[in-house]
Amino acid sequence: MTDKIPNSFNNYEDIATDELITDIEANENLTDEKTPDNKQHLFKGFFEYVETFCYALVLMILLFMFVFRYVSVDGESMRDTLQDEDKLVISDLLYTPKTGDIVVIKFSPMPLIKRVIATGGQTVKIDYENWAVYIDGNPIPLPESYVRRTSGKMLFGEEDIEEFTVEEGKVYVMGDNRNNSLDSRDFGQFNEKDILGRVIFRVFPISEFGKVD
Repeated sequence: MTDKIPNSFNNYEDIATDELITDIEANENLTDEKTPDNKQHLFKGFFEYVETFCYALVLMILLFMFVFRYVSVDGESMRDTLQDEDKLVISDLLYTPKTGDIVVIKFSPMPLIKRVIATGGQTVKIDYENWAVYIDGNPIPLPESYVRRTSGKMLFGEEDIEEFTVEEGKVYVMGDNRNNSLDSRDFGQFNEKDILGRVIFRVFPISEFGKVD
């Protein structure tokens, strides 16, 4: 006599098979919902990158058109603060000259890079013998640690001591390399309106990148 498989077992097998098929279909649907179109995703990411780059480029162009300028040092008159061929960023945005600032001045045949010694209305006294500069009668000279000194006295002075008052709207400037600089001692005072901007920072050489004092 042949044994018969109980109906209950057949029903269980059918139910188990149906559940397995249902689970597989559910997982496939879930995978389809969570997997994006790779090409569309890559294109979107690339487009966002290009868009960000373009915005940054436009912003940089606008900044250098209206706020900053890029200049190069030509010569030795600002040694040792600045070296020949240093690359600088300058700005004239809301700028008012003051003693100690390094500025770029419009001058023919090429701009000058010098340090502001005094502005309009200030009295200047230069002691060429002792390399000392006094402002507004202060008995203590400017703390010019940046000056490149050489032996002997500071050149270009007709007398050992010179004293004068800077005219309003003008500046008196000198190079830090005092005995190798053509500046206000030769050309006189410069108009403030001829200042192209104050030196903000140095961008090259990379080893000297940063603020310039």
